[in-house]
Amino acid sequence: MAVTGGVGRGAGAGREVETVAGLLRAARVGSDGSRAAVRRVLGWLGGAVGGSARIGGGAGGGGREAGLVRDVAAGSPRSAGVAEPGRHLRVLALGQERPHPVLVVTRPSPYDETAAALVAHAATVLELLLRAGEAEGERRRLAEAGAGVRLSVLQLLMGGEVALAQRTMAGLRPGLLDADRAVVCVLETPRGERREVARACEGLLAGRALVVRCPADDGHVIVVVPVTGDGGAEADLRAYVAGRDGVFLGVGDRHPLSRVAAGYDDAVRSLAAARLVPGRVAGHSARIRLSEVLDAGAAAGWADGFLRPLAAVPPQDRGQLTATVRLGLEFTAVNAARLLGISRNTVRARMDRAAGLLGVDLGDVRDRAALDLALRFQDEVPDPGRGAVGLGGLLAAAPVRAWARELLAPLGADERDLGRTLRDWVGENCAVGPAARRRGVHPQTVREHLRGAEGLLRRQLVAGGGGLYEVVLALAAEAEAEAEAGVEAEAGAEAEAGAEVEAGVGGECGGESAGGYPGRSEPVHRAPVTPSCPATVHP
Repeated sequence: MAVTGGVGRGAGAGREVETVAGLLRAARVGSDGSRAAVRRVLGWLGGAVGGSARIGGGAGGGGREAGLVRDVAAGSPRSAGVAEPGRHLRVLALGQERPHPVLVVTRPSPYDETAAALVAHAATVLELLLRAGEAEGERRRLAEAGAGVRLSVLQLLMGGEVALAQRTMAGLRPGLLDADRAVVCVLETPRGERREVARACEGLLAGRALVVRCPADDGHVIVVVPVTGDGGAEADLRAYVAGRDGVFLGVGDRHPLSRVAAGYDDAVRSLAAARLVPGRVAGHSARIRLSEVLDAGAAAGWADGFLRPLAAVPPQDRGQLTATVRLGLEFTAVNAARLLGISRNTVRARMDRAAGLLGVDLGDVRDRAALDLALRFQDEVPDPGRGAVGLGGLLAAAPVRAWARELLAPLGADERDLGRTLRDWVGENCAVGPAARRRGVHPQTVREHLRGAEGLLRRQLVAGGGGLYEVVLALAAEAEAEAEAGVEAEAGAEAEAGAEVEAGVGGECGGESAGGYPGRSEPVHRAPVTPSCPATVHP
């Protein structure tokens, strides 16, 4: 590090005072840190003595000077000088630890008392600044180490390893994860501001939440808030976002610590909605979800049967497998791997294993939607008094159909018939090209319709994940309701036609029914599945 200056050395007491004041100004540590202050002091010293000053070897010295610098760095001697025609050198060891940083000062004329004093004063200041720089570096290393521990804790929680996560966290924040349940929040930050936002959240929520810079998304900060009853941490987080432009917040539902992955899934879904609302904050209750309107006992019974093949997996591996599947349904294999701290090949292998056990096709968005819903009821207790109910039966319930109508109703506000485009797109397994051919429009039109649908539904669709899965199931419920309405209408029409025929031939009903429609119509056509789907974790 070398800086040269051309200001002549001062003379007289007034000049000395001004010079020392310049040293103090140069040594002031600002937002640019101690290293910048060291460079300023070296520049000041070079100017004050009419020469140059640097730390270490660098340019300007030959073999003799280099050897002298090495000796002083080793502490023997602690200082030395060299006088040559037109060049006078002072070499001083800084600090107490070896090898010492070495101050090298060069000027064209001999050092008088004033110049020697300036070098000594500057050496003292540089020692302090270098020590402060070391402390800054140590603080940064400790901060990064703490961030690494917090990331490890999050990854353990994502994988369902609660006890190990609690033991790991105990060394950093004892008792933080002692609660039974937690709420996961995800903040989306402007480009380049994530570190600052994370630090602000750590200061705001110190000791009350786990704050982690998301390993999967460079713009996200994940906050795991243990549920303690007062809700103060979550409220503080909402208030922070309200006062910070450009930051969005998604808040998940309350989940057991063993299901932090599900809470993260909730928060990411809410974050997609937060981008579309004025307050930039969306919680799990911003829109009613399918899991909230299903008959919990019946849904748990269906999920139990759906997921029963996973019982073949040893208990010590089952938690990891289901946690991986849950994240793999929501995110790409790469991002799921980063969240879990494993390789993407491991994620894909676990997804393939689960798909094989369950007999589902994870390349089909409808199979993924069904599996995602089943996992949401995995820990619920089935109602033993209820008979077996399939997914179709669950979706046929009146509350579910009402939910589906309410969810999809905003699409009717757009004259482009976005509902039809969405049905065609899902029917073609989320492939734009086939959906465009089926719809009879250009692929770009389909993409524009999908963006419009995302805004109206306040759900992320094209990128896949939970928002898409709920829309898929809502469309299925709506299609089933329309099919039943068509069957009833057809039955009514045939009954009416039969009555007219009997009346036409003078037949008497004799109080007996004409019998009505004898059966159901064929099910609604299910479009062929194509292998292209943006939401799948498989390549």
